[in-house]
Amino acid sequence: MSLNRISKKVADLVKSETMNKAIIAAIIVALLVFVSGSIYSLTAGDVLGLIFLRGGGIRVFIWTINRQTHAETMIIFLYYLMGFGGLWLYVNAATRSGDPRTAKYMLFFSFLLMLFAGLGLYSAFVAKFTGP
Repeated sequence: MSLNRISKKVADLVKSETMNKAIIAAIIVALLVFVSGSIYSLTAGDVLGLIFLRGGGIRVFIWTINRQTHAETMIIFLYYLMGFGGLWLYVNAATRSGDPRTAKYMLFFSFLLMLFAGLGLYSAFVAKFTGP
């Protein structure tokens, strides 16, 4: 293959709608990872995975604002991802004027995802500021 053909194929791939969607999805996931606190988890020296309490209990959330566990980072990321997925479903249901049954299901599941994400983030916030 000549260099011109290869560069043309790469240019066509970059201009495609699928590649644009993949790039946007990668940017959104990177932003969610950044917002969930993974930079702190990677750069701080003494980050715990979980907190093991006396008596056999396990805690995910440290009860101080100055520290964070790896498990807390992953849980908060999943809640943010659920909320964003619900928002994405809502936007798709509102903008697509196709089948009303599909739009109804998309609206219902978007509501559920955003509700569970909101309740999860609220319970994480309460667990963060509740002592052992």
